[in-house]
Amino acid sequence: MKTILLVNMGGPSDTNEIRGYLKAIFSDSAILPLPGLIRKPLARYISGKREPKVAARYDMIGGGSPLRAWTEKLRNLVADELKNPRGNLGVVHAFRYSSPTIETAINDLNPAEIDEIILLPLFPHRTNAMTGSIEKEAARVCERRNIRLKSIPSWGNREDIISIWHDYIREEMKKTDGDCFVLFVAHGIPLRNVNRGDDYPERVRETVKALGERLPSNAGWSLAFQSRVGPVKWTAPYLENEILRISKISKNLLMMPVSFVSDCLETLYDLDIVAVKTAHNAGIERVRRIRVFNDDPRFARELAAIVSEVI
Repeated sequence: MKTILLVNMGGPSDTNEIRGYLKAIFSDSAILPLPGLIRKPLARYISGKREPKVAARYDMIGGGSPLRAWTEKLRNLVADELKNPRGNLGVVHAFRYSSPTIETAINDLNPAEIDEIILLPLFPHRTNAMTGSIEKEAARVCERRNIRLKSIPSWGNREDIISIWHDYIREEMKKTDGDCFVLFVAHGIPLRNVNRGDDYPERVRETVKALGERLPSNAGWSLAFQSRVGPVKWTAPYLENEILRISKISKNLLMMPVSFVSDCLETLYDLDIVAVKTAHNAGIERVRRIRVFNDDPRFARELAAIVSEVI
């Protein structure tokens, strides 16, 4: 039997899990590309140093990541879409840096009933670090279990996905009075990754161009990148800088995240709290953040269609 494995980054269920979550992230060589003897103690140091700040942020959005609950709901919807008279495809979910991990999810499968895993990373655009790390970990576990693995490529530029996003924008634009500016926001990556051949920014710009060209002629739009960490240069323009630029040409802002399938710290804190405050302080009078997919049945239906194309 084939099993579909949906994988997202993960998050802490409460503030007690934050240090372990951060340690798992920075222990990954795809995130912190250093020799293990240096990376592991450094991961412990970084996670301890960042824990109080990150805990305060999670406290502001309810104490834990809602991404976990949204992913379970999405898994159930995809499973319902994939039901057929010949028998149901198994659909499970996992997270790269929190429970259930990829290893746990695969090991919990009955070896007598599973011969292939279809890996579906829940990221619209592939990155060599995040998506690549998920693929590498799934391959490691599957090889040990002698299970075939097939990974689904990035899907953020599929027409049906673009159409769902466009519907979200259109619904929010109906609530605005007069002209508005749409700021598409994507998760940034270090420029060193781009210099090493990661084409993630190019794929994101393709998505944004497709969406921007569907907007009314009186709606301005641009792209910014969020969530940079550390002193190194990341993909630009940075979110806060682009908001300041927009404040000089528009007082009505819609922020459209294109990197997250579910609400998480990056949408509920970085955008809804920090970016909104930045915009208001810059003189933008009306700021709204457009929704993400969460448990939208249309999105689940599209994911099921993507899976059906490869099974």
